Amino acid sequence: MEDMLFYDRIQFAFTITFHYLFPQLTMGLSLLIVYFKWK
Repeated sequence: MEDMLFYDRIQFAFTITFHYLFPQLTMGLSLLIVYFKWK
């Protein structure tokens, strides 16, 4: 039972981290692309 709870928490942490970082990474890369296109 505790093992399952641990795995669920690991999966939740991975999901939250991914959903926190992915939009920022996407916006940052798009700004970088726009900068190099206009340069």
